[in-house]
Amino acid sequence: MTIELIHVYKERDIFPSKIEASENIIFEDRPTGKSIVVDNDKKIALVGNVINSFYTLPGGGIEKNESVEAGIIRECYEEIGCDIELVHPVGIIEDYRNRDKKHCINYCYVARVVGKKGTPKLVGDEITNGMHVKWVSFEDAIQVLENEVAQVKKGEITFYNTAFNIFRDYSFLVKARGVIKKYYE
Repeated sequence: MTIELIHVYKERDIFPSKIEASENIIFEDRPTGKSIVVDNDKKIALVGNVINSFYTLPGGGIEKNESVEAGIIRECYEEIGCDIELVHPVGIIEDYRNRDKKHCINYCYVARVVGKKGTPKLVGDEITNGMHVKWVSFEDAIQVLENEVAQVKKGEITFYNTAFNIFRDYSFLVKARGVIKKYYE
């Protein structure tokens, strides 16, 4: 099944007041995998940390010699402590992060929890920053990310990568609305 490109974000989309000078930047590709994980109670997993009050979808970088799907499953196990099954592709969002010279190619799938929820297997900064999981309704997840997008647009969120991640994950949730209703309602 082909995965559709949903959006391409550039720095000016996230931070309109920045002057973009990306024509001379050589970007390094960074594939990442995200998932809209639904549990048996039809709740969606969001991950946050104690450093700030922002939430995003679980997932992260895909390792070399790892498929996107295997990377998403691994990242969800590590971040939310759940074994998951990918049930439907949502799409791809690309973003160009000038500051970090990264071209992030973000894949997203809807997934369901299989088996029992466990304890996240956090490492490094995830432990230091107090990463935690929050389970909310799909509509609440949309509202959380919609509010965060509004905060970025008002200049209230200045964390560079977090701002990109908020736009990306909100776009994934909006795109997945029909899939979520089809599979879980």
